Amino acid sequence: MALKIEWTANAIEDYKQVVDYLLKEWPLKVAADFVNNLEERVDNLNSFPNIGMASLKDPSIRSIVITKHNKLYYRNSPGKIEILGIFDTRQSPGKNKYD
Repeated sequence: MALKIEWTANAIEDYKQVVDYLLKEWPLKVAADFVNNLEERVDNLNSFPNIGMASLKDPSIRSIVITKHNKLYYRNSPGKIEILGIFDTRQSPGKNKYD
């Protein structure tokens, strides 16, 4: 059974900011690769919802690497995966509200 994928408003905003930045600063291929990689990772969560590393702050929150600079945070709930946000790993770790 496929799990429903739900994006929070925060996650959608994070996603838009990353894509906007990539489109502004990098070739179109880089942004397209990011989008494709993210979609592939999210699709994999349907088959392997517990694949991500559990957060130390909240074990119900898990993370997967999208690129070497971005992690996706999500919560696996009964029947659904809730995408919580995307964190740029180049930022200060103290800014990460999920880990």
